Amino acid sequence: MNENYHPLTDEDINRLDELLATSSCAEDTFDVSMLDGFLSTIALLNPPVKEESEWYPYIFNEEGNPCEVDEPETVRTLINQRLQEIRAFQAQRHFYNPIIFPLEDDSGNPVTGPEGLAALEPWAMGFYNALAQYSDRVDVTEAIEAQLCRIHRFLELDEEDPDYQQNLAIRQAVEKEHPVRNLEEGMVEMMAGVIEIAKLNLPNKPVNRATPKIGRNDPCPCGSGKKYKNCCGKNA
Repeated sequence: MNENYHPLTDEDINRLDELLATSSCAEDTFDVSMLDGFLSTIALLNPPVKEESEWYPYIFNEEGNPCEVDEPETVRTLINQRLQEIRAFQAQRHFYNPIIFPLEDDSGNPVTGPEGLAALEPWAMGFYNALAQYSDRVDVTEAIEAQLCRIHRFLELDEEDPDYQQNLAIRQAVEKEHPVRNLEEGMVEMMAGVIEIAKLNLPNKPVNRATPKIGRNDPCPCGSGKKYKNCCGKNA
């Protein structure tokens, strides 16, 4: 993988979470886990969002209104670093670790069993927040919808939603077909869905050659008079 980015350290992640909490828009602003889900959708949009102004304000306010935050340049830098990291992993179809804060029991120990799966909800909320906002940039085919179920399963269903029973039936079918027993398995399931969506919504483009491909038995273009396979193509 070509790593033209600087991965966030644990210290960076904690600092970013602290700074997001200083937002003047208070509860409208994402925490760092929701932000990570949001950025994961931004990275797989097609056509991509080219201008930061198209997505950045919505991290702080659902209407995109201006908000103040401590150390705004630090916040901007860290957010863009994480977005570049996510884009690099998605482009290579490699799993990456979502930013998740495990729940803790009364003794302060992380809850990693089935009850700990609730820790994935903020990330999934951020992902679906961006998906709803940029629905025209994700072609929700039947194949993509199947992968979205692997993320949606970690959201809390709204019993007041008119489609609650239908969504519940879909949820139960997904959980039966792809059961997860702990937080780690939940993270793998969720990220598998993300990578599959990236494959479907961001298909790799074929390489366009400026000149015809050189055959191994063709004369070497360097002018040596040797066959390509015995000259410049020896190690190709």
